[in-house]
Amino acid sequence: MKIILSRKGFDSRAGGYASPIMPDGELLSLPIPVMGEGERGIAYGDLYFGDQPLDQIICQLTNGALRDREAHLDPDLDRERFPRRDPNWRPAFGQGGSAQGHLRNQDVGEGDLFLFYGWFRQTENEETPLQYVRPFRDMHVIFGWLQVGRTVTVGRDDIPNWLGDHPHVVNAHQAEYGINNTIYIASGQLALNEHRMEQDGAGAFSHFNERLRLTAPDEIRRSYWRLPSWLCPFGDPHRPPLTYHGNMNRWTLEDGHVMLRSASPGQEFVFDTEDYPEAMQWLEGLFEGGVGNG
Repeated sequence: MKIILSRKGFDSRAGGYASPIMPDGELLSLPIPVMGEGERGIAYGDLYFGDQPLDQIICQLTNGALRDREAHLDPDLDRERFPRRDPNWRPAFGQGGSAQGHLRNQDVGEGDLFLFYGWFRQTENEETPLQYVRPFRDMHVIFGWLQVGRTVTVGRDDIPNWLGDHPHVVNAHQAEYGINNTIYIASGQLALNEHRMEQDGAGAFSHFNERLRLTAPDEIRRSYWRLPSWLCPFGDPHRPPLTYHGNMNRWTLEDGHVMLRSASPGQEFVFDTEDYPEAMQWLEGLFEGGVGNG
């Protein structure tokens, strides 16, 4: 099984603000605004976090900077995010262009697991509208997952009717997607080494916890990660490094962990559990105790 660390949600280029860790610890990954000319999206006011429209949350955090913008809802992991769902809806994630070319070259497909991460900051709302806690503490945090059940290539394969409003379908004319425009549809239930977990095949982690943090504690640069030491590729030529991280100067062993200066900006970083079997126990820890909600 391949693991793909996939950067998604608001970033410094698309959105310009961090996604919020809500005051009670809930994670809310904000889908990026539509960027391309002629691209179609969903109004932020039509997307919900609980009973609150996303445009209200975004306006508080950005002082109205993204007012009246539309969202590129991808990955689409939470049925409740958009109330007007087709009854047959399934979680899905689209990728195109060179990033999809990388996934194809890594032979990513059925059974492989995307772990979506993004830029987050803690928020507070005591006697004020929702705002970021100051001083800012930027973090890369894993917020969701999708285990691939099947893939469809837009323009080549038959697209299920329920997938017709996915941004990689309605915007298939956008040049950036190219002939690699691919949608990954979630499996029905998460399985790790053929062990079926209680979680669905895709979903969002409900609350922040330290197991989901990639950025090293007390590190001001969110792209500086602290990872389990087993992911360090030092000394074993048969263990390919995390893709895009073949420069050994990026890696430093330290206090039972490995510090990684992650490639930035990055899209899809891949490693294989056949090369890193220790990853299976780490994955079980991420989902331990039902922290993942489908």
